[in-house]
Amino acid sequence: MAAEVPMFQNNIKQANKLMRSAIPLMVKLDIPPTPYNYGIWYEYASNRSPKLNQVVDRALRRFGSLPAFVSQELFNEFLLPEEFQYAHRQDSTLKSLTTNLETDTTSISNELEKFNGTLRSAKAALKNANNAAQVEKLALFLEQGAFKANQAIENFSRSLLSAQEELATLRSELLDVKKNTELDAITLLANEKGFERSLFSLVPYAEDDLTLLLIDIDDLAEINQEYGKKVGTSLIRYIAKLLLGLLPENGSIARLKGGRFAMLLSETELSVASQLAEFIRNEVSIQKIRYKNTKVLLRQVTVSIGVATLFGDESPNELVERSQHYLLYAKRSGKNRIAHHE
Repeated sequence: MAAEVPMFQNNIKQANKLMRSAIPLMVKLDIPPTPYNYGIWYEYASNRSPKLNQVVDRALRRFGSLPAFVSQELFNEFLLPEEFQYAHRQDSTLKSLTTNLETDTTSISNELEKFNGTLRSAKAALKNANNAAQVEKLALFLEQGAFKANQAIENFSRSLLSAQEELATLRSELLDVKKNTELDAITLLANEKGFERSLFSLVPYAEDDLTLLLIDIDDLAEINQEYGKKVGTSLIRYIAKLLLGLLPENGSIARLKGGRFAMLLSETELSVASQLAEFIRNEVSIQKIRYKNTKVLLRQVTVSIGVATLFGDESPNELVERSQHYLLYAKRSGKNRIAHHE
């Protein structure tokens, strides 16, 4: 154990040095002293994660600082395993698990230390062993020590296996929690929160090739009034399923509110995204949609689409605002059409 002390002291010295580098950076950029920010800027000052540093630099150019939501995203992505982002709800389980493992680790350490002592004693005794009876006694002594050590190892293996099973269950629960908080109950697509997470995680990496399509069902209020709200809800589900089927591999989709959907396409230029938007618009317009309960054929259903591609150091909110602007323009121009930057 004594050999570990200098290394530990070096780590403390290194940590202090890094914090002395990180804090002036935080002060200079007016970064609030939150735990998230301390963690990020400590890691930034260490240069251990070039990807983190690149994302932070891009965020600084884009935002002028590091907003709280960006700090939390970066902390979760680079400094915390994703599946434990909601671990506060499973706090007691984790505490119990770590306490049990700590106890078992101490137990096996003690048992192995005893066995090491047994080995040292046997080695010393072998030098003075004069006859077969003494050697046989030593062999029995070693066998008993090895048996106890082996038992401790087997117990610890069982504990580790049990811990792995508990962690697998916990991971599954955490993923369910995350999914439920970011899932739209009607369509089972991502909801607005899920969309924001995707958007804010993609923007720092984007190189003018992140495109947003805002797709809105035309005259949904009138459809609700004419056929009833249940029909409107069924229509939203139908369009969601249709859009999901048309989604490219490099895209994600969310339902925001009402009949409005957001389709995010990474590594997609405006011309390609506009072609997809036109294809989506046409596909929706040619659907023959019947309400399953009454078999009533609905009047033609159409969508309007606003398309915008990220410009330079544009913020996520600015990208959304431009998409909304083009969507509104498409609506005002007669609906059942797309609009984008010329």
